[in-house]
Order: sequence, then C-alpha cells, then structure tokens
Amino acid sequence: MYDYLTLGQATKKYAAKEYPSPSKVWSTLNKAEKAAFDRMMQDKNSATYKAVIAGRKAHMTLEHDNAQKDAFQEKLLETYNRDIAVDIDETWAKEMGVVSMSHKYRGKFDGVGVYRGRETVWDYKKTNKIKTPSGVKKYLKQCAAYAIAHNEMYDSNIDQIAIFNIGGKVIEDISTRVFVYDLTSEHCDEWLADVRAYWKEVQSIARLPI
Repeated sequence: MYDYLTLGQATKKYAAKEYPSPSKVWSTLNKAEKAAFDRMMQDKNSATYKAVIAGRKAHMTLEHDNAQKDAFQEKLLETYNRDIAVDIDETWAKEMGVVSMSHKYRGKFDGVGVYRGRETVWDYKKTNKIKTPSGVKKYLKQCAAYAIAHNEMYDSNIDQIAIFNIGGKVIEDISTRVFVYDLTSEHCDEWLADVRAYWKEVQSIARLPI
C-alpha cells in the first residue's frame, strides 16, 4: 500500500534523531510520574513490572501472529483473532515508523489499515483488567499522533482510532474490548499541545546557563 519505513529508517531519512516519541514527550512533561514508574520497574516482583512484561509478551504475539507454543499466548491470539481481527479488512503495516516534520516528533505505531471499512490506526493494549473509556484517553492521544504523522507522510486519510484491549491474568479470564473513535480535532489538538509544551520545556532548559 505504502512504502513503509522502520522507525530507524524514517529517523535517518528525515534527520529526526532529536524528535521525541509520544512516550518521551510525556515522560518529560511528567517527571514525577516517570520517576515513580522507573522505581517500580526496578522491582521485578512489583505489579507494574509484571504487567509491563506481560504486555510486551502479548504485543509480540500479536505483532508476529505467533504464540510460540505458550498456552496463555495461544488463547490470547485465538481470542484476538475471533473477537477483533475478524473486523480488520486490511492491514497495511505493523510496527513501522512515522515522522511529523510539521510538528517535530516521531514514533512507531502498532498497526494501520482498514478497520470496519475505515482507514484506521490501532493500538494493542494487554491489561490485567479490561479498561474503561476513561482509562484509554492517553492511548487516544498516542494514536492521534501516529495518525497525524501517517497522513502527513503518505497523504493518507486515516480518520479513525481503535484501541484493541485484551484483558486477563489467566487463560480463563481472557476477554476483549474494542474502543473505536473518530479522529477528532480535539484528539489532535490535545496531542499537539503536548508536543508544543515539550519543545518549550526543552528549549527553556537549553537556554539555562551551566
């Protein structure tokens, strides 16, 4: 569909090494929250650490469509294919890079394509419990970032965001919920406000005397 680039390739092509990702933007704007997260990730027995590792493993399963003979991942993939993937009309790419030269950021989306008849950027979220609409707000901004950059790079018409949430800590509890939203100016404006705040903070720090 499009000539996609990895994040590294896109970064090199557009000389975007200094451009932040969404996670970089938010960690810079929320230093206390980032420090607390880092502390929890240092404890391998913490609920946060275990949840992050489980999420990464599920992400790999969905990205590569391969459960690697793990019973939990096999059930997760089966459930995803039955409840979510069945409504994906086209998958253009997974885990590829985008850069917005207009707004000076970069990132790597989970997936883009056509979902239920509309051009969509989607995000996989594996959680212990299924999220509520209020719990996916940050993910909407993240997907808006990828949609804006994708439309800019490829002159596409992505106008929909989908969060594919898979919940459950054990096989018996695996369930899914899909959050689908129109890509509105509100989502875009909220993300772009964060990007502007990031650059304002970075530039103010750069001007401070040593």
